[in-house]
Amino acid sequence: MRQQSGFLVVGIVLTLLLQWAAAGLGPAGIFVNLSVPLPAAYALLRGGPAIGAGVVALTTGALFALGEAAGATAYLLQFGLASLVLPALLRRGWSWDRAVVATLAVVVGVVALTVGGYAASRGLPVSELASQYVQGEVDRALAIYEAADLPEAQIQELTEVAQRMAELLLVAYPGLVVVVTGGLLFLMVLFLSAFARGRYVLAGPDFARWKASEVLVWPLIAAGFGVAFGDGLAGHVALNVLVVLLPIYFLQGLAIVTYFFRKKGISPALRAMGYVLIAILNPLPLIVTGLGVFDLWVDFRKPRIRNT
Repeated sequence: MRQQSGFLVVGIVLTLLLQWAAAGLGPAGIFVNLSVPLPAAYALLRGGPAIGAGVVALTTGALFALGEAAGATAYLLQFGLASLVLPALLRRGWSWDRAVVATLAVVVGVVALTVGGYAASRGLPVSELASQYVQGEVDRALAIYEAADLPEAQIQELTEVAQRMAELLLVAYPGLVVVVTGGLLFLMVLFLSAFARGRYVLAGPDFARWKASEVLVWPLIAAGFGVAFGDGLAGHVALNVLVVLLPIYFLQGLAIVTYFFRKKGISPALRAMGYVLIAILNPLPLIVTGLGVFDLWVDFRKPRIRNT
């Protein structure tokens, strides 16, 4: 009982501290934000559903009591729901990849219904709310550029790039919501697996052996043609499908890289450096995504029989 109470108290305190740290760090706080759902998820896996639900409920209540109603609602939708559903499914023995997909469907569905209801209450279309949010982010980015004391010509160029990016984000906004939420859930599984240390077991395939469903290649091909040749609504739908599917194949490519890192006995430090380079150094992300796509036909991890 004392241990469960400890999970509850520590989970609430850590969640609140992570949120305040993320808010205080500005743009760099996005990396801290990724860890916000972890305390509640870990508490649920170790202490049970009631403890996890207590962390989420009391954290939300504390934010409301501190006068942060918007922050409390954002926490509940962005992190709280995920930190309850995902570990609950993992605790029931679901494989981690199936649990991620199911949690993604639940979270995106609840967010869509909530945003749709809020938009209807204000008499606005959802697209208008998305436009206001994206434009607000662009305005904040432009304010940072102006405060950086850059040359006028460079500020003008960055402004044009930001506006073009805003137009693209508005078209691909639904797909990006799915990708960002899915990425958060994948990172949760990754960290929860690292923190397990024999205290609990996450079912499912080892990531180095993980593969996406083979049927996904057909909507990927169709979406590619849709983006290249489609127009209007068809082109927008195709772009969103592509936005959702390409990160899945990037993960499959990353699984292939992880397999060969292990096979070659690469040290953890060099692996970490390799992952960072893959994430930030062009064209490595495209190459890794290509590995994931062509793995369907080549099967890079299949044992090769050497002819002697």
